[in-house]
Amino acid sequence: MRNTADEPSEQRANCRISLSAQGRISEPYQGQHAVELLDISASGARIATFRQFQIGQAIYVTIDKLQAIKCDVRWVKPGEIGVSFDRQLHVSVVDHIAAANRARR
Repeated sequence: MRNTADEPSEQRANCRISLSAQGRISEPYQGQHAVELLDISASGARIATFRQFQIGQAIYVTIDKLQAIKCDVRWVKPGEIGVSFDRQLHVSVVDHIAAANRARR
């Protein structure tokens, strides 16, 4: 795993909302596995996962009962990845996910 200069820092176009949401990641030929979404915005998410991913890897993320969202891995840290969604989520979808999965403190 490696980090990049554009990992989760100041290079954001959309505001991120902290949450604690159960989800699934699907990888071609690897199946699905459970993950926890730590924050989300219209353009991407930060995800806790024990699996290793490569920057630029295409994956699908499923949150709640929504349709799987195609994503690209943008950064990798031990135990976490950051993804960008291929298509931005509508603000009402982000609000719904956040309201249903408020971060546990």
